[in-house]
Amino acid sequence: MTRPSQQTFIQRQEIELPADGPDSFAAFQILVRPMFEAVRPRGDQPFFARSSLSHLPDVLMSRAVTASVRFDRTLRKIARSGIDDVLVMTYLSGSFSCEVNGRVRTVEAGAIAFFDLARPFSIQSDAVDNISLHISRHRLADLVPAMNDIHGFVLHSGATRQLLLDHLKTCIEVAPQITSAESSLIGEATIQLVAGALQHAKREGINPPSHAGLASLAEIKSFIEEQLACTDLGPDDLTRAFSLSRASLYRLFEPLGGVSAYILDRRLNRALQAITEPQTTHLRIKQLARDLGFTHPTSFSRAFKKRYGMPPHEVRARRGYPDDVQSAAWRQAMATHLPLLDTVTKTSG
Repeated sequence: MTRPSQQTFIQRQEIELPADGPDSFAAFQILVRPMFEAVRPRGDQPFFARSSLSHLPDVLMSRAVTASVRFDRTLRKIARSGIDDVLVMTYLSGSFSCEVNGRVRTVEAGAIAFFDLARPFSIQSDAVDNISLHISRHRLADLVPAMNDIHGFVLHSGATRQLLLDHLKTCIEVAPQITSAESSLIGEATIQLVAGALQHAKREGINPPSHAGLASLAEIKSFIEEQLACTDLGPDDLTRAFSLSRASLYRLFEPLGGVSAYILDRRLNRALQAITEPQTTHLRIKQLARDLGFTHPTSFSRAFKKRYGMPPHEVRARRGYPDDVQSAAWRQAMATHLPLLDTVTKTSG
């Protein structure tokens, strides 16, 4: 008689840092260090944290309840971590404030916010009570056009938002029961639902920017992405290509810091992705500078260091993730840091 094979379950971690623990916040900083700098806005109050993390293919799912904390995703942190996943977050109670591109907004419970981990932002709450997903960028990029526009996007209402919210809550509830055989199906369903919510919101014009001319701006952004290698890419090219006056072009890009600043931002963002991708270890920095439209490698290195706090070759040397997929960075960091928390951590899976 053949015995049924024993089921295995997805990898999970449960972390509890008690309020009476003298090193609870220091341990929490270690835990989130690959992703954020954690700061206590209210240092006079005891800090505690309870968190569960569940690993699905291309998705890291977490449920967290903590005392007041501020999370800063800085340019230096981005450069050091080499992680460019997409963060999807919803609060189950209370609210949080986020700062993206110099704009601060409040996100209420039940709304779903999307953040690009390759770009800086901050999140703060008086009491954290959230569910979050870290999704591999390459998986969403294949499904969602205009990935550059999702940073700071908030989905407030609608049936699609409710479906995604209910899915997240259910996944957290059943996480201890998810088998390894089921993990790919559930991970894929989660990614598809996130992508569908973003696509629907964009089609319906939900949560548009405060400026006019959204369609024209989207077209210009796509044009810029295609022309980054052109050394003379600038306002003159854009006004000719889109039959716009300089004044109209500048008005469109004013919320983004200006045309030239936006082009430089996209070049440096593309450079960081190229430098930290495992398959581009052979790419020389000089060649990368030329491919991204910089007239001289020195000007590229100077601009890169000004933004990320270190030169390109140092970022490449420090990159801290395995040679498979981007999302493995966080998982590898978890595997590295969790043993330091053995006294307060329970691991299963």
